[in-house]
Amino acid sequence: MKNMNYLLSQKLPLLNKYGSNLLKSIAFFMVIIFSTSVYGQDTRLITGVVTDEQDEPVVGATVVVEGTTVGIITDFNGEFSLNVPNDATTLVISFIGLQTQNIALAGKTTFKVVLAAETELLEDVIVVGYGQQKKESVVGSITQTTGETLQRSGGVTNVAAALTGQLPGVITTQSSGQPGEEDPSIIIRTRTSWNNSEPYILVDGVERSMSDVDISSVESISVLKDASATAVYGVKGANGVILITTKRGKEGKASIQVRGNATMKIPSKLPAKYDSYDALMLRNLAIEREMAVSEASWADYYPMEQINKFRYPANAAEAERYPNVDWEDVLFKDYTMSYNASANVSGGTKLAKYFAAVDILNEGDLFKTVENGQGYTPGFSYNRINVRSNLDFQLTKTTKFSSNLFGTNGVKQTPWGFSGSGPWQAAYFTAPDAMVPFYESYGIWGYYSPHAAAQPNSVYELARNGLEKQTQTKITTDFKLDQKLDFVLNGLSLGITRYSGDVDPSFRSY
Repeated sequence: MKNMNYLLSQKLPLLNKYGSNLLKSIAFFMVIIFSTSVYGQDTRLITGVVTDEQDEPVVGATVVVEGTTVGIITDFNGEFSLNVPNDATTLVISFIGLQTQNIALAGKTTFKVVLAAETELLEDVIVVGYGQQKKESVVGSITQTTGETLQRSGGVTNVAAALTGQLPGVITTQSSGQPGEEDPSIIIRTRTSWNNSEPYILVDGVERSMSDVDISSVESISVLKDASATAVYGVKGANGVILITTKRGKEGKASIQVRGNATMKIPSKLPAKYDSYDALMLRNLAIEREMAVSEASWADYYPMEQINKFRYPANAAEAERYPNVDWEDVLFKDYTMSYNASANVSGGTKLAKYFAAVDILNEGDLFKTVENGQGYTPGFSYNRINVRSNLDFQLTKTTKFSSNLFGTNGVKQTPWGFSGSGPWQAAYFTAPDAMVPFYESYGIWGYYSPHAAAQPNSVYELARNGLEKQTQTKITTDFKLDQKLDFVLNGLSLGITRYSGDVDPSFRSY
């Protein structure tokens, strides 16, 4: 799907303080040269290698002649080879997360460049399995993003989908665009099992579904990728761990944030198909070519007088007798709209802090709605509302009590028995001359009796197969008590968490 996003917000998202090491994860797929051509001037060849402070090659570092667009990206071994103008004086070498260096050429042709770590980033605090630490003290492979970054994924309403392309080593795959079923599967680094390679997901320290969290309530997301980072979770962390931290109130006046998205969805490029006229012309041509070996095929030859009626019917009755149906046009809308609105308020005092949010989602679908005269509106849709309340109470100087309350109600509507490849069968498998969706002159739905299973009328199935509504209501509660024990040992604290299982009264109606 291609998205057009209209964002209304009181607060524009902040720019990231630093980027991710995305190039390091994908550089083995590509080494690109964005410009190595210099016209109208003499050049000379320079070569070199770029490493980090541990003498490891930096894959995908950018090497550019200062003040020009002449440059290259280092290969798998951190090496580069570049033709530079004879009058060039300085090379600029950079990589995300490492300090940029300016190297004077001074007539040299071979270079070894060592890029130091960006020390400012090492002061950042990241979430790990057992609390928070400064990045400089973390030896495991951990990457992190923020809620503000995720909100820039225009038109995306799902946290998992918003992670696409945001973090190195996190692979998302979405196999369905059906409303209410757009959660992608997530793999960290690589698939580790034929059965299940899904990561272990924790929301505020409790195992929850990622789909239960709306983007506007996310403070940060940490992804723990290797054994040293996930060891605290034991076997559950074998496929990686995703830690989601939701927003909490801060001391100060109430801060209100409102955000709205209107997303237009249109079909991506669909496979081209011949219409009845062109398909029959091709069949005639094939019959003409094979008559020498199969005279019996002449019985399937269509006269041109009949073929012309498929494209140029004389009247409505002839159009029904010689159907030429573009099933893609009959089944799909030109576009559909999805709407998402969220609002949250946060603030507090030294004694009590609060964060409350509501998120509303309405998703339309690209299948056309067909009037059926049965007293209900068929088709696909999904409506959901999420509410969240995070409260923190400072009971004493050393005692803190926190509570998290989350609730969601979602209603997914689908035509009865209309799932999997069913909705697409007519668009891709039904011949344009098999039938028309509805015979107006007879008042009946189209049906192809010789091979009905291979030539379905999906318009009929959409309109008259009945309706299924799946309603899911979920409530979760968490309570946590933190007691500082500095009188025993400086920095020692005790945390007690009580959480409820999901109260999930889901039901279906038909």
